[in-house]
Amino acid sequence: MGFLLESYLRCLYTTCMGNLPSGTVTFLFTDIEGSTRWWEEHPQWMSQAFARQETILRTTATSHGGYVYKMIGDAFQVAFATALDALNAAIDAQCALQAEPWGEFGPLRVRMAIHTGVTEERGDDYVGPLLNRLGRLLGVSQGGQILLTQATYELVCDWLPESVDLRDLGTHRLRDLIRPEHIYQATAPGLLSDFPVLLTLDSFPNNLPIQLTTFIGRETEIVEVKGELESHRLVTLTGSGGTGKSRLALQVAADLLDRFHHGVWFVELAPLTDPKLIPQTILVAIGISEQAGKLPLELLKEYLDNKKTLVVLDNCEHLIEASAKVVEALLKAAPQLKFLASSREALGLSGEVSYSVPSLSLPDVKHLPAIEQLSQYEAVRLFMDRALIVVPHFVMDKDNAPFIAQICSRLDGIPLAIELAAARLKMMSVAETSRRLDDRFRLLTGGARTALPRQQTLRALIDWSYDLLSEDERSLLHRLSVFAGGWTLEAAEDVCSDQSSADSEQSGATDNRLSITDILDLLSHLVNKSLVILIEHTQSGETRYRMLETIRQYAREKLLEAGSSEIVRDWHLAYFVKLAEQAEPELVRSNQVFWLNKLDDELDNFRMALEWALAVKPEAGLRIANASWLFWYEHGYLQELENWIAQLLKAYDVPDALRAKALMIQSRVIAIEGDFTRSRMIATQGLQLARAVKDKHVEALGLLNLGQMIGFSGDLGECIPMVEASLALLQEVGDKWGQATAISVLAMRNRDLERSKAFLIEALRYHRELGNLSGLANCLNQLAQRNLWAGEFSSAAQALEESIEIYRKMGSQSGEAETLGRFGSLAYWQGNYQQACAYYDECIALGEEINLQMSTLWARAQRAYAILRQGDVQRARVEFEDSLRRMQQAGVMIGMVFTIEGFASLYVNLAQPERAARLFAWGNATREKTDSRRALAEQNSVECELAVIRSQLDDTAFEAAWREGHALTVEQAIQLALGDKG
Repeated sequence: MGFLLESYLRCLYTTCMGNLPSGTVTFLFTDIEGSTRWWEEHPQWMSQAFARQETILRTTATSHGGYVYKMIGDAFQVAFATALDALNAAIDAQCALQAEPWGEFGPLRVRMAIHTGVTEERGDDYVGPLLNRLGRLLGVSQGGQILLTQATYELVCDWLPESVDLRDLGTHRLRDLIRPEHIYQATAPGLLSDFPVLLTLDSFPNNLPIQLTTFIGRETEIVEVKGELESHRLVTLTGSGGTGKSRLALQVAADLLDRFHHGVWFVELAPLTDPKLIPQTILVAIGISEQAGKLPLELLKEYLDNKKTLVVLDNCEHLIEASAKVVEALLKAAPQLKFLASSREALGLSGEVSYSVPSLSLPDVKHLPAIEQLSQYEAVRLFMDRALIVVPHFVMDKDNAPFIAQICSRLDGIPLAIELAAARLKMMSVAETSRRLDDRFRLLTGGARTALPRQQTLRALIDWSYDLLSEDERSLLHRLSVFAGGWTLEAAEDVCSDQSSADSEQSGATDNRLSITDILDLLSHLVNKSLVILIEHTQSGETRYRMLETIRQYAREKLLEAGSSEIVRDWHLAYFVKLAEQAEPELVRSNQVFWLNKLDDELDNFRMALEWALAVKPEAGLRIANASWLFWYEHGYLQELENWIAQLLKAYDVPDALRAKALMIQSRVIAIEGDFTRSRMIATQGLQLARAVKDKHVEALGLLNLGQMIGFSGDLGECIPMVEASLALLQEVGDKWGQATAISVLAMRNRDLERSKAFLIEALRYHRELGNLSGLANCLNQLAQRNLWAGEFSSAAQALEESIEIYRKMGSQSGEAETLGRFGSLAYWQGNYQQACAYYDECIALGEEINLQMSTLWARAQRAYAILRQGDVQRARVEFEDSLRRMQQAGVMIGMVFTIEGFASLYVNLAQPERAARLFAWGNATREKTDSRRALAEQNSVECELAVIRSQLDDTAFEAAWREGHALTVEQAIQLALGDKG
């Protein structure tokens, strides 16, 4: 059917243009792999080889009805009337090329790519996006390979010769193309068939965002910037806002993906207001986890050292000094690192190359070329591309072409300015747009125009857009500038409307009053005028809005001029306090996932609000932190949360009730990060303060926190009464989530398995009533742990599967990490030690990414056991040593016992029974003191090890070793385990 359709189209569209096919045409592009090297090293041989391959290509193309319409260096471009002719020609040509005896320096390998579409002719040549796609496809192919696009595949798949097959290589992102391409490889007898993976954007480590609009022109600039990066480590693209610095940087970065083996990373600084967050933002972009006790900049230095990496640092201008310091520090620490920055001014560092991004190429409005030639100018191509987005059937003709050229010229070829002008076609004709530009930009004519700085040109453009707004639209634009990272309609209505007569008076007489009912219509107007962008696909599923950063900064200046900045930022802060407190109960209920995603959408706004709170109202900042801490925990932003709380607590005028709760949260965060000593100290301080203000709820949380900290150190005699007291208070104040959490802690610390399970079943009931997914998953995790201890593996597996499904649905990385660790324990006790190690590795990797110290501490210790059971004694020893030091540093006594007992097992394997006996004896004695018992499976394992020891020692020697072990201090046990004395 595909062949018949193609034949029909051929008859319908093909016109007589000599031998040049027209209408629906299939193109074959070829070039020689490594030709530059051949010409440089063996020019005489290459001259003969090139002539032979040219003869082969022309002969086979002609024999299948192909028309060689262009040669560029070693590359051939051939047009065919049918896709099957193009494919057969490519196969025959490759067979001939691969069978050719090329001599001592060969073989010569030729890359080939085929694509089909409706043509755009210019004289005896073809132009348009069809050929751009084919060129990008050829660029990812290998010598000897034939690649086809989906369009060509559909036309030939039902008509393939018997010996030919098309291998599905999947869908790939190609550089500079919005739509991914489904790629196929032609295979046939006599052809090479096995090639490396395609070198597409998906093949290299990067976080480059997918661009939603086409990239126009800049061929010269791309080559020049890439050349500068070859010989310099810092290249800064400079120019005013809107000149296309970011898009040029992204395009260059995409072209260089294969040269930076450790990644190309795009870092957007525009939403940041705190320069201290620059290193952390780079960490997040690269995907490096924060670590307790280490500054983000130090982590970056360690990670990037000796890695061939390119970092694209975008929009540095508002944080210029801090950006320069970070870049300088990283360049000194990492010799293979390179930076491509964009800023309105250079960073001012030694060795920096400042590359001024020019305007797009422009036609001369006094001597306009023919309409067919206008599209060779980048500014015109950009205008046409963006015009078609807003007016799908827009065409350039003899009537509007002069106006299009005039608009591009008057706007000095600045991309953002041209895009905004094209967007006006929703409201007016090209001629009307041109006239408005003429009226507004009288200074941008003749020689005077070129003397003006580009910043003034961009400002003039935004002034023009601004002047088209009503007074109410301007007021809303001003106020929207307080948002960072976007906003919802609800947020705009709350923050940007006048909330009282008193507030309106404070906002300044130059700023109009806006009611809540005005906001929707005004916001719609701003969207229609392209000053605000609508974002439909967000994490929470809500519709959001944002401004281009340049427009936001412009609007911010206007807000300051109106004298309204402080009052609107107060409104912004008040809204996000309200949002955080609205979210607090929802974060433990059935719509938890929605609220976690909603708060994540607003993360930049929360940062903005907290920053303002630090300056004017710390109490409001603590209200945000106290209410939203579960969000920061579930999404892995714990260290940042602790930093905010620490800064806010420095304020002297914060109410003690807020301070007490913040201390509780701070202690919990610090405990999760592994510093139990400091956590216990802060929890004690918070508990005392809660009692002083007679806040029973916060007192209960303080008792719960402190009880957990004491439990981690192994003192269950003090832990359990404290948690029970917390539970009684939580029942009194009616906090079901708190009650469930306290009951879970009691379950964790209860040595009676049946009683522990009963606690967990009760906690599960509370969480199911609340619809609290994270609490439910956590209880299932603990229940699985108890089933493991009892040897009930099937029940444990079932609970873990349900738990990890919930955590993944929530997007909770912390919960997923903990569950992976317990999957490792399940595999371990089932005797599948290799699978256990794989789970522990996953747990450690994810835990380190989000700084979840407790999970990684235990996973490391358990992994050491699994390695030992596989017989790798030396590696197990290294793992146990590392684990013991980490447990000791964190102050986790039961973890130290668990790890030292691992050393005892290791020494059994090393035939050192006396040392093993002493370590097991110390472990038994310490467990008795802390009331911490082994699980049944663990106890059986230890009994087996002790039986081996007894078989190697007589009764007298064993009893002596056992007595010595009982008498060891913690420090002596550690020394004995590590081998410092034996």
